[in-house]
Amino acid sequence: MKKFLKFLLIILFLLGLTYGKEYFLKDVRILYNILPSGEIEVISNITYIFSGSFSRAWITIPKGKYKIRDISVGEIINGRLIYYTYHPETSERISNTFDATYDQKQYKITWFYRATDEQKTFIIIYKLEGVLKVYEDVAEFYWKVWGEDWDLSLPALWVEVNLPSEIKSIGDVNYWLHPKIEGKIGIRKDYKAIIAYAGRIPSHQWVEVRVVFPRSYLTQFNPFKVELVSKKGRDLILAEEERWRREEEQKAKLVNNLERIFLFLYLAFILLGILLPFGIYLKFGREPKVEYYRKYEQEPPEDISPAWVEMLINQSRELSNKSIVASTLELARRGYIKIQEELKKGFLERGQKEYKIVINNKEVEKDLSKDLKLLLDEFKKFGSEFYISELRNYVYKKKKWINEKGRSKINDLNLIWILLGIIYIPIFILFKILREELLAFSLGFWYLLVLNILISLIFIKLAQRYSKEGKILALRWKALRRYLKDFSLISQHPPSSLILWEKYLIYGTALGVAKNVLKTIQMLNVPINEVSWYVPVYNESFSNFANSLQNFRSSLDSFSSAFSSSIYFSTASSSSDGGGGGAD
Repeated sequence: MKKFLKFLLIILFLLGLTYGKEYFLKDVRILYNILPSGEIEVISNITYIFSGSFSRAWITIPKGKYKIRDISVGEIINGRLIYYTYHPETSERISNTFDATYDQKQYKITWFYRATDEQKTFIIIYKLEGVLKVYEDVAEFYWKVWGEDWDLSLPALWVEVNLPSEIKSIGDVNYWLHPKIEGKIGIRKDYKAIIAYAGRIPSHQWVEVRVVFPRSYLTQFNPFKVELVSKKGRDLILAEEERWRREEEQKAKLVNNLERIFLFLYLAFILLGILLPFGIYLKFGREPKVEYYRKYEQEPPEDISPAWVEMLINQSRELSNKSIVASTLELARRGYIKIQEELKKGFLERGQKEYKIVINNKEVEKDLSKDLKLLLDEFKKFGSEFYISELRNYVYKKKKWINEKGRSKINDLNLIWILLGIIYIPIFILFKILREELLAFSLGFWYLLVLNILISLIFIKLAQRYSKEGKILALRWKALRRYLKDFSLISQHPPSSLILWEKYLIYGTALGVAKNVLKTIQMLNVPINEVSWYVPVYNESFSNFANSLQNFRSSLDSFSSAFSSSIYFSTASSSSDGGGGGAD
């Protein structure tokens, strides 16, 4: 046992270490040096914040027509760049080494280190060949500076594109930052570079930089280091960007119009979500006025099933455990079953009480309620005798003491909200295609439908009401409950019939006042030990009988809770690049 506990503690400790790890990106700075030959030197400066122990990180770059070479990795330590050594990846993860691999889909640069609850800055350096597109008049650098494969958000991204020559005229250079996000792009003050900034980049969001400059800036142009295009490019690129700009403007106008429509729909649906259930309540849920003023009832108003009593008083469609207990006791009181308490040897030889149901060969009376008949029939399926642990599921039907038209209308309304949510799915997909910014608004429609359903659920019980007959009957049963709780009154005028005391005990269970009845029975010395339908283990005194009965109720509670959730009630009715990275 001790070895098992030690093993369990070790597993829990390791799990704690595993799930306690997480890392964040603080910022990323990327420098693209466009060399006079047309090659591009890339220096990526990535700052991680580690919580827990980490030993490996990586970036990926999707494969294309270009090549990557001269890869190196280092780390900034005390303000100095310390280069790592190349070494193929091993299971040991040798610290201060890196590896570079590629397959048909991507390049992958991986480096190894030791970090525990600290901040580290890594430098990844490599050269790109075939990335710069050179036309007859201009050269174009068009690159995803941040890939969509990152699972983490990025607070800040700085990008610097150093041109091979100083910018002679502002009109010579064109530049764009894609997509339309929080960020800026412009010419550096010394006219030698294009700088860009993007902030609060969410996970899986790419960022592109596009820079166009005169071909003459490539003073040592090497056609084998670039992608050559035999035509003029500036006008084509400007026209393409202008077309994209107009499309973005049109989408922005569409978004603004749709946002207004959404706001109107939101207000309309909120009003409908409140007014419709309230209107249903006003029409169907207000209780009928009846003439009944008695405070107490000294006898059960009707000889009905205890389960119906609870459902009537609470206007409930479901039974609680105590109603199932009460119905079982009622069958015993009527002589259809006998409840026999037994002692069984259980775990570690300790005596455990179990309760046996014994079916009596009594002919079913005509006035026995349908739910009690159903319960009795289910009992009989288990044989002439069985233990309560063998019980399973039951189905109850109830009378029309409660008008449920309002509840039905609320359910219909909720069905409408659900159908609207389903119909909305293709519209949501269309909005997602049109523009990502619409997602927040389009998702809000579903949230609103959920809110309307919750509002309807608040009204669902209020929307049902008693019939006049049911209202009076419910008031009478509540009066009986007050009577059973009032010890002083019941002790002054106690019933002389043991049968009535038994009914008090049965209905008191359904009404939630069984303890009060047992206390009264004990204090008035009612001869409850004459009850023949319940056989306790010890029958010498009332105290033992009362304790046994309470234990039986607790045991019935345990088995009834196991199947109460499955009880069903029915009422009769008439009807390009980019890439990503990570760490572990």
